[in-house]
This record gives sequence, C-alpha cells and structure tokens, in this order.
Amino acid sequence: MCETLEFADDRKMVQALKTVLVVDDVESKRYVVCRILREGKYRTLEAGSGSEAVQRARQHRPDAIVLDMNLPDQSGLVTLKQLRDAAETALIPVVFLSAEAQTPSDRTRAEALGASGYLFSPVQPDTLISVIRGIIERGVQPRT
Repeated sequence: MCETLEFADDRKMVQALKTVLVVDDVESKRYVVCRILREGKYRTLEAGSGSEAVQRARQHRPDAIVLDMNLPDQSGLVTLKQLRDAAETALIPVVFLSAEAQTPSDRTRAEALGASGYLFSPVQPDTLISVIRGIIERGVQPRT
C-alpha cells in the first residue's frame, strides 16, 4: 500500500513540474541546458529547429521556452514572431540563449516581439534557473 501512495505522490509531483521547451540546433547545447533545467526541477522538451519549436509549442504548451537565435531553418526572431502570432503560443514566455554576440538591433527586435529575456551562453546554472523561474512567474503581457 505504501508503494502505491508513493507512486501517486510522485505522479502528482511530476504533474506539478513546469515544462520548458529548449530550442537549439546543437544537440550537445540542448543536452546541457536540459540537464540544468531538470536539476532545477523542470520538465524539458527539445526542438532542433524553429519550425519544430513552433510545432512542439503548439502541441505541448510549455510554461517557458529557451530559444537560440541562430537556427538552421529560420532565425530565432522569426520563430518568436510565429509563436507570438499564434493564439495558443502567444503568451508563452521566451528567453533567448545565444553563444554568439548579437547586434543591439537584434536585442531590440527580440524585445519588441515580446522576448522575456536574453542570456549569453555559456550561462551559469543558477542564472538560468533564476531567469526561467522569474519569467514563468511573471508570464507575458499581451501585446497591444
């Protein structure tokens, strides 16, 4: 009987975990970010391209998205715009995580499209967890 109760409690805990979609075309980078997030008690999903990210976000409705700026099929900015234009994904918080320095105009465009944050890789695990926690708690304000 205790095993069943423990299982039920574990299932409730898993259901209570917030889900983060990690989008990067480099599998090793996705692995590192997902590992950090799982250690921070988040459930993770992965996508290797912008179009896959939009599809997975629509299907799974994650609580937040970590998005690379440079993807093989389209830029992170185009991906963010597609997410914001779809009703079912418009309010999912998105934070960019990019290894390459972007221009100030890229950051300005990301903010104008509703990005919740912008981090540079490599990122400290505590910083990533703190930013994700914060954007999930704040959510995204609808654009007017």
